[in-house]
Amino acid sequence: MQTIGNRITAPSRQADQRMAVASTGRLSVRPIVVNASAFGVRKAANQLLRELRRTRPATRKVSCAAVPGVQSTTATPLDIVFVAAEVAPWSKTGGLGDVTGGLPIELVKRGHRVMTIAPRYDQYADAWDTSVVIDVMGEKVRFFHSIKEGVHRVWVDHPWFLAKVWGKTGSKLYGPRSGADFLDNNRRFSLFCKAAIEAVRALPFGPGEECIFVANDWHSSLVPVMLKEVYQASGQFSRAKSVLAIHNIAFQGRMWEDAFADMQMPPSAFDKFQFSDGYPKVYTEATPMEEEDLAPLTGRTYRKINWLKAGILSADKLITVSPNYAAEISADPAGGVELDDVIRSRGGIEGIVNGMDIEEWNPKTDKYLALPYDQNTVYAGKAAAKEALQAELGLPVDPTAPLFAFIGRLEEQKGVDIILAALPKLLAVPKVQVAILGTGKAAYEKMVNAIGLKYSGKAMGVVKFSAPLAHMLTAGADFMLVPSRFEPCGLIQLHAMHYGTVPVVASTGGLVDTVKEGVTGFHMGALNTERLDEADAEALVATCRRAAEVFATPKYADMVYNCISQDLSWARPAQKWEGVLEELWHGVSNGASVASGVNGAGASAGAGASDAIAAATAKKTEVRVPVQEKIPGDFPAVARSSNVRRAETGAAAAGAAPVTAPPMGAWRAPAAPAVTPYTAVTTPTTAPPTPKPAVTPAAAPAAPTAVPATAIRPAARPAVARPAETAAPATNGASAAAAGGNGVSADGVKPPAAAGVAAAAKPAAAASENGTGDGAAATAPSVPQVSSSVRSLASSRKAA
Repeated sequence: MQTIGNRITAPSRQADQRMAVASTGRLSVRPIVVNASAFGVRKAANQLLRELRRTRPATRKVSCAAVPGVQSTTATPLDIVFVAAEVAPWSKTGGLGDVTGGLPIELVKRGHRVMTIAPRYDQYADAWDTSVVIDVMGEKVRFFHSIKEGVHRVWVDHPWFLAKVWGKTGSKLYGPRSGADFLDNNRRFSLFCKAAIEAVRALPFGPGEECIFVANDWHSSLVPVMLKEVYQASGQFSRAKSVLAIHNIAFQGRMWEDAFADMQMPPSAFDKFQFSDGYPKVYTEATPMEEEDLAPLTGRTYRKINWLKAGILSADKLITVSPNYAAEISADPAGGVELDDVIRSRGGIEGIVNGMDIEEWNPKTDKYLALPYDQNTVYAGKAAAKEALQAELGLPVDPTAPLFAFIGRLEEQKGVDIILAALPKLLAVPKVQVAILGTGKAAYEKMVNAIGLKYSGKAMGVVKFSAPLAHMLTAGADFMLVPSRFEPCGLIQLHAMHYGTVPVVASTGGLVDTVKEGVTGFHMGALNTERLDEADAEALVATCRRAAEVFATPKYADMVYNCISQDLSWARPAQKWEGVLEELWHGVSNGASVASGVNGAGASAGAGASDAIAAATAKKTEVRVPVQEKIPGDFPAVARSSNVRRAETGAAAAGAAPVTAPPMGAWRAPAAPAVTPYTAVTTPTTAPPTPKPAVTPAAAPAAPTAVPATAIRPAARPAVARPAETAAPATNGASAAAAGGNGVSADGVKPPAAAGVAAAAKPAAAASENGTGDGAAATAPSVPQVSSSVRSLASSRKAA
């Protein structure tokens, strides 16, 4: 490969030679200019790299401050390094890639110095070879680099990533197909994690050892483990901090014990990985999972290792993608997939709702819309989009017909089977139209393909990946269906609301934190995670019927405006992330505070650290979940209360208390104990909301009484199985836990519930596959039998 160093004058000093950066093979007769636009100047590669050297702290500050649009909001800029298996748009299978793609950009805007590190799965055109080569686990590893919107994007280059994947996306990042992991994933991601740690001091633009590492999901959970067990144990990275962000706790990195030997970890770390569950199979290339594969419960336990467990025990701070999901996964073995006790032992986990990409998903600039719109032109814009969508799908063009859309993977977790079961009754509602877009399991693809003929003129299914149609559905639909059985945060409902489309959601995970009943959407209650339940289909139909009735009233126009007027970008989540990271840097670890000063800097720094911690805490507590934000046209917000209506005004209201409607799904779940709701912080209004554009809806009957959602504790995702090898009898009907106490019985454990949203524990043990189709856990043998369709939920490796 021809490098920049071969085409320009080579630096005279060895240190400068190390900083030479290679191109991706483009030939040029002029000196190559690397990322010059990020600095506002044109400079040759070796000159630019000299300025990126880490010899003076002021140098690195200039590199961030020079990024256009950066306005620092912090007195102490942090060096933050995100380590993740996916970074959008270069690699993505789900929400994980979206987070690591969007959040770092917003943190840079707030004045921090941010780097992301991911595997190089393809020959990315905008990634430059740094010519920095290091030895990791006996393998030669290179680093590629780019600067995008002020963020240093770094890729770890090794044949274990590029040669296996090379341009393929989706689950193929982790295996040849879903449910069939690469057999060497333990070596691949061990190498990746160690290379990521070494990158911060090997690369000339790296932050050095004083930084905060943010590991994401099991693939990078070895980063906090290695920092504690290898580096800090030998006096290196003594001031570094680590955060573990859990995007979907169902994906844990469960492997057989013998995989530990190839990870080149010190034997002292093994106790953190020890785990056992009731399923004798791990899904790999050698033992792949089929669509309807069942993992039989044998009544025995099987010794494994669990990457996510080790990361939880080692990280300085735990974060997940919504407060309600944080409560779910720390409440009981079902919600936490047998890691709930490990989370509680670390003092709990903090939830921060994800933001969304408002550049790619923006109705004002959407290239797929004939008539772009914003909140001032939303009614005309959506009317035009709906007309175009109906014509595109072959549905009758009727502005008075309520159009429900679904966009997502065709599998049980997303609830597509519930939609298909509900279709006959749903389409019996006058004028209702339904559109489904997605790909997934072959059985569901066949059923979705057939609905256009079966329900001609009323419904249409499209089985393919289509960005144009996804944008048209998001803008043109009146309602977006999100009947997920579990959803850590969710993006579809955020996209829908940003386009003024009202979501109809299940009451689980981040959907509870982002959709307010009767104000920005409708809740159908939580759904049965063990099997397809007729009651769930009835709940979906009843909620859609309620939404269709509201569609014919002026209230629908209010809901559209409420949706589109929200700020769902990364700006507010980034502020909370900033507060959490600043707390950590100044001494507040998971569930504890360090009183000796800033990262052990001494007692003299204690007062300054306390002030910094107080400022960081105030900063993060200003940020509330979307359902707690005041929305134009919304009556006084009640934290996470989806079923409280305004009291009557006038004489009739004298002494009247708020009226609470009967909860939907109450016949399916007993009441759960109340818990303390997410604390709302009142912030002063600096400017009046933008006036809502006038709209004159057609005369219609009065809006029906809103029927709220009842959140039922989601049961665990199903497990995996393989013929028994070394096993010991299970004790008390629960899988015996290794060090760390996994396998706690779920009997009698009740999950927390948000105010106004009920929850019920199910006496079933957690059972789930990890993010690459690895083995899952369950208590045995008392776990209720789970249908084959729902057991296959665990085959999904996309994050929420």
